Amino acid sequence: MGPGPRAAVLLVAVVALGGALRWTAMQATYPVETIGDENYYAMTALQIARGRGHVNGFSPAASRAWRPPAHSYLLSLLADPEVSLLDEFTTPAFVRPMLLLQVALGTALIALTALLGRALFDARVGLVAGVIAALYPALLAHSHYLWSETLFALLVTGALLAVVLVERERRWSGVLLTGLTFGVAALTRELALPVAGVSAFWWWSTAAQKGRRLAALQGAVMLGLALLVIAPWTIRNHLVLGRFVPVSTVGWFAAGEGNTLEHPDWLRPTGPAQGTFALTYFNIPSEVDRLDFARRQTLERIAAEQPAWIFKKTLRNLAQLLSPDSVLLYKLRRGTYGEVPGWALPAATVVSIASYSFVFVAGVLGIAVAAGTGRRLLPCLVFGVVAAVHIASNATARFRVPWLPLLIVYASYALTHAPALPRELHRRRWIAPAAVLLFFFAACVPYFFVFGGRR
Repeated sequence: MGPGPRAAVLLVAVVALGGALRWTAMQATYPVETIGDENYYAMTALQIARGRGHVNGFSPAASRAWRPPAHSYLLSLLADPEVSLLDEFTTPAFVRPMLLLQVALGTALIALTALLGRALFDARVGLVAGVIAALYPALLAHSHYLWSETLFALLVTGALLAVVLVERERRWSGVLLTGLTFGVAALTRELALPVAGVSAFWWWSTAAQKGRRLAALQGAVMLGLALLVIAPWTIRNHLVLGRFVPVSTVGWFAAGEGNTLEHPDWLRPTGPAQGTFALTYFNIPSEVDRLDFARRQTLERIAAEQPAWIFKKTLRNLAQLLSPDSVLLYKLRRGTYGEVPGWALPAATVVSIASYSFVFVAGVLGIAVAAGTGRRLLPCLVFGVVAAVHIASNATARFRVPWLPLLIVYASYALTHAPALPRELHRRRWIAPAAVLLFFFAACVPYFFVFGGRR
């Protein structure tokens, strides 16, 4: 058996192992209580299955575009429309088929992570990335939650894989696939669109001088196709809401919640000011009026926090986004797993901190020493635009889950090239990763220990 077939067999084995672990974890913990946005997706899926369309709630003023539609529509394919009582939509019998779908999506994500590693670097990096993705606790846990992160992670990882393949061969078929995938991803989370934008820029920046016109054209076509994918939903929103809403109305709520800084302790993730904003928002009957209120509140708070706003938001939101907290710990703290042994939360905390810190440190080093300027630029662009959006809006550890596969790929590169790291970090190349790691250990890790249990 040659190197190629052997690598393929090993990858299949890794994916099978990861899938088995996800199915076992789902079976062992089933049912885990659904909370927050999970209930939104389940309720909306039920409404779609009943033929009522994408609507959350039963009143005429119910939310019809509060969150992007793709995840709810996917779950609706497995929703039982015969569930009769309002309080039954999250019962185990209703949720179980959806959890099996999440397991399948999480398993497919392992394969795409490995393929992305192979496309960016080589088969060895891809295999190591697949192993890490298969075993990584946060990805494992998300396979039995109903949040949209698993679907979004699968779509953006697939889109980034297509981006890398187009950069290598500049085929129009790949451009079309990239645009379609980013478009569907944007119907899951709007953040896919700015990532598509920086991906188009990456095509242009990595092209040879004589090929930049073609790269710019391909980037424009890709972005246009992504917008074309969301256009029917945008038109639907205009017809339903009478307002230009490209994908969802939740963006201004998230921005309002994230910019309602507590005083004097503005580092706190939650507090009375944020609670008052959310209570006022949800007491407004009309979805359009809620949107207008959230936009006014956001802009007023940003203006009121000048000139220190960008400093406060950067420090607090990056600490929230990069903290070694996780939804697994959040759910354990909330008691959603039911009765668990006393050692479960401390053990999960240690595993969560250790696994994430390891991948983060290795990923930062991998980005710093990656062969080729383009291979260093891509993650900087992607992580940069993701960080910028969450600094301006709101942040939590859950929001980094879709970007873990890309970080894992670069962590795998660092691991497979570990002996060469000291040599590669020569001259000034160590300055940027040192600054990032200093911020992580001096701000993000302490933030978890101070505020991690308060959300």
